[in-house]
Amino acid sequence: MDRALSNTCDIIYELACEVNEELHYQYHSSMEESFQSALSSELRGKRFVFHSESVIELHYKGFPVKESKPDYIIMPGGPNKFEHNIVVEVKHLATPGLDKNRIQLFTYLNSGPTNNNPLTKSLRYGILLIWPALKNPTMSDDGRFAELSKPVPKPIMEIWRSTNTTKRTRFELLKSWE
Repeated sequence: MDRALSNTCDIIYELACEVNEELHYQYHSSMEESFQSALSSELRGKRFVFHSESVIELHYKGFPVKESKPDYIIMPGGPNKFEHNIVVEVKHLATPGLDKNRIQLFTYLNSGPTNNNPLTKSLRYGILLIWPALKNPTMSDDGRFAELSKPVPKPIMEIWRSTNTTKRTRFELLKSWE
């Protein structure tokens, strides 16, 4: 894997771990949004150049049939010395199915280059970042006390690359963090 890409991903993973440590014990119905907002704050603090919720059109024979919005597109600049844009999809583990989440990322890598959007026109790299779910508290034998589990589990992160640039239907896992 390209050294600049690896360094960029390592920084993003460190930021994700920091967000996770701070927010892991908070629970409400929109956890994914809270984690994403906190990560946006951290990315801004490190001077990453990125767009949130950019539109990627999904096409049928060149006709746009639906718009989808990946969580981030990280661009070169700031601490990112990698020369290509990277799409990032963020999920909370409460969202079912790791494979389903990968398919969503692969859809962005497949459809992005068919768009006129300059952010996605040559998109080949994607990160899937998954926050761990909050576990049930451990109860004392007498049921009078509860304790949230420690240590805080780490987020899962994967970096993928589309390997066939014409059809964009094959993807290679370059690295994973856990």
